[in-house]
Parts: sequence; C-alpha cells; structure tokens
Amino acid sequence: MGIVILGFIFVIVSFVLVASQGSLPPGTKTAGAAWGLRIFGVLMILGGSLMATVIQVPAGYRAVLLRFGAVQGVLSEGINFVVPGVNSAVLMEVRTQKEDSKATAASRDLQTVTTSVALNFRVDPGEVGELYKKVGDQYTVRIIDPAVQESIKVVTARYTAEELIKQRAQVKQEVEAEITKRLKQYNLIVEPSGLSITNFDFSPEFNKAIEAKQVAQQEAEQQKYVLQQAELQKQTAIAKAEGVSQAAKLNAAALQVNGGSLVIAREWIDKWDGKLPQVSSGGQFMIDLRDLLNDSPTSKKR
Repeated sequence: MGIVILGFIFVIVSFVLVASQGSLPPGTKTAGAAWGLRIFGVLMILGGSLMATVIQVPAGYRAVLLRFGAVQGVLSEGINFVVPGVNSAVLMEVRTQKEDSKATAASRDLQTVTTSVALNFRVDPGEVGELYKKVGDQYTVRIIDPAVQESIKVVTARYTAEELIKQRAQVKQEVEAEITKRLKQYNLIVEPSGLSITNFDFSPEFNKAIEAKQVAQQEAEQQKYVLQQAELQKQTAIAKAEGVSQAAKLNAAALQVNGGSLVIAREWIDKWDGKLPQVSSGGQFMIDLRDLLNDSPTSKKR
C-alpha cells in the first residue's frame, strides 16, 4: 500500500512541475522530468496495486482473511489473491509451539509448591478463524498461561508434598488432562505427552525437613548394619562355643573308654612340631609311646 501512495505522490509532483513551468527562469526545461516522474509514479501505482492483491502464506501458518475487520475465512499455505483496500490478512502459526509456565500452589498438607512446566501445543488449522474471532492472536497470554496455572493448582491440592515427588508421573498425567480439557474449547490442541514438569520447588522449611529425614534414614540403615554385624558375631561365637563344648564332650568320652594317657598322647601329637621332647620325670619319659602304639588300631590288628 505504501508503494501505491508513493506513486501517487510522484504523479502529483509531475503535474506541479508542469504547472510551474511559467514561473521558472527562461530556458528551464521541466517537461521531461515531469513526464519521467509521471510514468514512474503510474508504474508504482500499478505495481503496488498488483502486489496488494497477493498474500503469500508461509508453511506452517494460516492466514485469517478479514473484510473491513470482520473474519471472512482462512487462507491456506501458498499464494492467495484478495481485494486491495477491502481485504486484509493476519498470519497465525499452526505448527507445534512451546510455552513455559510456572504456578505456585498449596499441596494437600498445606506446603507451598512452585511448579514449572513446559507445554507443547498447536492451533487447530481448521479453526484458526474461530480462535481469532474469540481470542485474537494473543492466545498464549490470554488462554494458555491461565489454563496451565489453574490446572497445576487443582492437581497439586490433591497430593501431599512428598507424594508430588514420589508420584511425579501420575501428577504429570493429571495436569496434562486438566490442561487438555481447558484448551480444547478454544481449539488449542495439546500434543501427545506434550507436558513436561521441569521442576518442583518447595519452601526452605520443607527442604530442611526432607534433608533431616534423609539423614535419619541413612543413620537407621547404618544402625541396621551394625546390628546385623553384631548378630553375625554373636552367631559365630555361639557356633564356636558349641564346637568347643562338643569337643570337650568327645574328650570326656575318650577318657572314659581309652584312658587319660591315650587322649593326652593324641593331643600331644596334634601339637607336635616334629622334634622329640627330652623332658623326663624320674628317668622316664612323661609319655610312653609304646602304649600309644599298642592302643592304635594297627597294633590291635596284629
């Protein structure tokens, strides 16, 4: 439209030059310049008018066609022709868009929780005109952000602060369902799995309580390990004592059956380091190896 106006200006200037020919000094030639401006102005008017009839809609967009400001229809991608001065168009993106939102709400146990989310959505291409008629092109501020914030508050109130952390996937599904229901009436479509909870932010007091709980759990696990070690040592000591007791019973039985000298001799052999002791009492060895040999199973067979 600006080109057309500029063309009209050039045409008017050309007529002014022709009209002022008589007031100029003799010999001044303005006719050629005037005709040049006039021709150039006419070409600009024609070219501008032709360009005003063409609207090019980029890929991923739709154009809302307006007639004197009223919605008349939707133009698809590519080149479209309109009536200059009567029709105008507003581009609306129909590709997947991302909107980051944040909302502060109270949990079921009255903890303050600030939730940050990222939402992937798109405008229904067939309902672009209706959306523009109801909301305009500022739908993210007017519709999406309030819907996301209200949905987060509704779902957050159903859970305690600890449940929000432990059941994050379920919370995400419920928030996404709430947002989808609210945006559907405005022909805004939430992409499948289009919601992501990027962060849960709790009050400093709650964070301290969580940290204290984690420390207590770690100390409990440490104490459990200590008790397990003590129980293991106890069982080991009991088993060892039972072994000693059993050995004592066997020795006592051997003393009754074979006599004390045989048992003592066998204990001496178990502890012998390979060197024959030279200790004697009254000219006799303390242990008579012949008695041991005579009592052995081999000597009895002989």
